[in-house]
Formats: sequence, structure tokens, C-alpha cells
Amino acid sequence: MLKFNNIHKKFGEKEVLKGINLEIKEGEFVAIIGASGCGKTTLIRTVNGFVIPDAGEVYLDNEKINYSDSNKLRKMRKKVGMVYQLFNLVERTNSLQNVLNGTLGSCEGFENLLSILGIFKKEKIKKALEYLDYVGLKDSIYDRADKRSGGQKQRVAIARALMQHPSLLLADEPIANLDPTTSHKILSLLKKINEETKLTTVVVIHHIDFVKSYFKRIVAMKNGVIVYDGNYDGLTEEKLHFIYSEHLDEIYSDKIRAEQCITA
Repeated sequence: MLKFNNIHKKFGEKEVLKGINLEIKEGEFVAIIGASGCGKTTLIRTVNGFVIPDAGEVYLDNEKINYSDSNKLRKMRKKVGMVYQLFNLVERTNSLQNVLNGTLGSCEGFENLLSILGIFKKEKIKKALEYLDYVGLKDSIYDRADKRSGGQKQRVAIARALMQHPSLLLADEPIANLDPTTSHKILSLLKKINEETKLTTVVVIHHIDFVKSYFKRIVAMKNGVIVYDGNYDGLTEEKLHFIYSEHLDEIYSDKIRAEQCITA
């Protein structure tokens, strides 16, 4: 479904990805963990072409991503739904409009012009309303994004990603700016989507105790390489110390957050 084949990437003199090989099967719910700067986000950004590898290939749905062909890259991006740490919503517009924005990449011709003007077909509006209901926001669809809480914004962002009808969902630190209770709610929602729709989902995250509760498969990175690929039971304290080394405070701050959490 998603395959990274010997991926290398440098920024200046710093080698961020050092020959990554990873395969994710259709329908999996996978966490990618590791200390800040280990290459997690850089790796997933190669999927939609926001980062172009210096060497290696990325395959999605058995098709090699062609970074040099803008038309093919644009078509590939339609298959990839993105959920971001900072939500990436249009703050001055309402939830419904933000979700409808998820269809912009699929509109063509006159429909594309109308969508840019904020005019969408009835069937797309109906689908957007269904997704807002699905993520628990059916009663406040006209509230502006800048009036919403962080958790509500992330739910809007998830609904927007689903509007693309993607074959892959990438979530880059989706709970980094959320409190513990809301973090659990967002991860529960992502897991529910994965289980009910079989949508392949990859979540970049470093909150260890949240990982334990939701993911059967965990991929750990350190200094641009994969150092672990398995379930949580195999992540011994010794391995966690190795993965995070000088960033052990990230582990312990996660534990504090989890202890403070009221499970949703």
C-alpha cells in the first residue's frame, strides 16, 4: 500500500533520512515515534511531495511517486489526506466551508472556479455535513474556525481530510497542541475511522503512553534510521532510553500527561 525504498534526504550538510526502508499494508494503523528531529515528519512528507528525497523511491498503491511530473504528483496528492499539528484551517471561515475545502483538489473546469468562489454542488455539501456529524460537530457547522477549541479544530481538519476520499491518511503530531483528555478523544476518533473504514492511517507521534493505548504497530526512528518496528510490548525501557537518549524528558512529560488524563 505504502512503501519507502532506501529513502535518503539531506538538508544542507545534515542527513535527515539515511536509507529508510518501510512498508505499510492496506488498512494498518501505524504510529511513527522518535525524538524531535529524528526524521519522522520528513519521512511522511515525502509521500505527498512536500519533501523530495535525494535518493530512493516512494510507492503508494503500488505506483511510484513521480516528483518531476506535476500533474501526476497532483493526482497522487488527492489520494493522501493530511491532518496537521496546527490544524491548517482557514480561520475566518466556518466548519462547513473548511471541510468543503477538502474537495478543491478534485474539482475541475467550471466546478473548480465555482469552488474557489465558495460555491459547491449539493451532493458535496451533503457529504461534508455527514462528515461533520461523523466527527461529532453536527450542531455547530457555521461556527468560525477561530472560535473553536483546539480539539474541535482538529475534528474539522479530520473531516476535511475525509472529504478527499483518500486511500491514505497521514497525521503529523495531531495531538501535540492538545490537552490529555482531548488527545485521547482525537486518537480515539482516528482509530474509529481506521477500524470502520479500513483507511490506512499513519500517525507521527512521540507521546509514548498514548501510543501504548491505541497502536498495534509502532515504528521508531533515531537519527534518520528505523531502530524498531513492532508492538508496544517490545518497547522495553532500555529500548525507549536508546530511542530517545538525550530527549528522555519527552518520555516523562508524556507519562505525566497521561496520568493527568481522564480517558474519553
